[in-house]
Amino acid sequence: MLPIMLKNYSSFYQIALLVCCAALLFSGCQTSETENENPLSEEEQESAKVRPQVTFAIADDKPIYQYVESQGVVEANQSVQLKPKISGYVDSSYIRQGKRIRKGETLLTFDQKEYAIAVQEAQNKYKEARQKYRIEMGMRSGRDSARGTNGHEDPGEQLVRITTGLAQAEVNLKQARLNLSYATLKAPFSGVLATNKRLSSGTYVNAGTEVGQLVDDRTVRIRFDVLESELSNINKGMNVRLTAPNGQELQGQVQAVAPVVNTETKTGTVVVQANNSSQVLRPGMTVEGLIQTLKQDGKVRVPRSAILSRDGGRTLLFKLKPENNEVQWVYLEPTAQNSEWAIIDHKQIAPGDTIAVDRHFSLSHQQIVDPQLRVTANE
Repeated sequence: MLPIMLKNYSSFYQIALLVCCAALLFSGCQTSETENENPLSEEEQESAKVRPQVTFAIADDKPIYQYVESQGVVEANQSVQLKPKISGYVDSSYIRQGKRIRKGETLLTFDQKEYAIAVQEAQNKYKEARQKYRIEMGMRSGRDSARGTNGHEDPGEQLVRITTGLAQAEVNLKQARLNLSYATLKAPFSGVLATNKRLSSGTYVNAGTEVGQLVDDRTVRIRFDVLESELSNINKGMNVRLTAPNGQELQGQVQAVAPVVNTETKTGTVVVQANNSSQVLRPGMTVEGLIQTLKQDGKVRVPRSAILSRDGGRTLLFKLKPENNEVQWVYLEPTAQNSEWAIIDHKQIAPGDTIAVDRHFSLSHQQIVDPQLRVTANE
């Protein structure tokens, strides 16, 4: 009985194995037929590959400029300490921190009573001395007429002015009037006030005491220290690009170049003047300066970031073929460059070409990419 059961089990196993093989064979044939019916095109196979995103910029034919870079400290074009020339009691004070004023505007007034009285006294003494002088000169005129010297200059007139007190009376009157005028302190130029004092009416102020500072910040000066090797390239009138601490840019011009060089630092001072009507710059600020020393023209200008170094120092850039987004390398040598731009003179590069400027370090020749155009570029 047992041999019969083993025989039947063996037959069943063989049949099951044949069925499985047939099923696998049938499935493989169907897959092969499906693949043959729907083959991938070359374009689809190409699109299935990962295309690197690369940033491009448009080449142009603008010039580039060479700059001397330095840091400088802002100074007011005009600045004066406000110090009254006389002592006295404050009547009114208009000096306020940050207040903007115009030339000739009153800043401070003293009680003028004492100085007005001094003027009146000086006038009285002047009149008295003048009368003495006239009497003395009248007597001299009579004596001169008797001697027949009328019409000639009297060499003793100045002596009479002194002996009668007229000369001193004139000086005293002028001084009294001057002191009275000093009782009103006015702005010598337009600007903005700076002070840490608050002068109230009745406060006594001594002559020469600083009561504030007036700063003309509409125009400012910046002093830059420049290396002696670069100093000879800088001349009066050159344009200067200024960058404030907040990043805002302004334009200035070289006003003067120091005739001597500091023997210790080996630098010379360049003074730049800039319009500051927007009050972006304040005295004491540190600003960055780019002094334009040279303008260079060429066939094509590209961002300097486009230039790569390969094969032991050879330089190249990648140019885009817009019709198929393929990049081609072009080996070349820039004819001039600065920190931002490079001038190219090569037959394969022209203004209007699309040049890779970022994410292009690992590209290869004739590689297909996903181009991203940079809309704006730094000038």
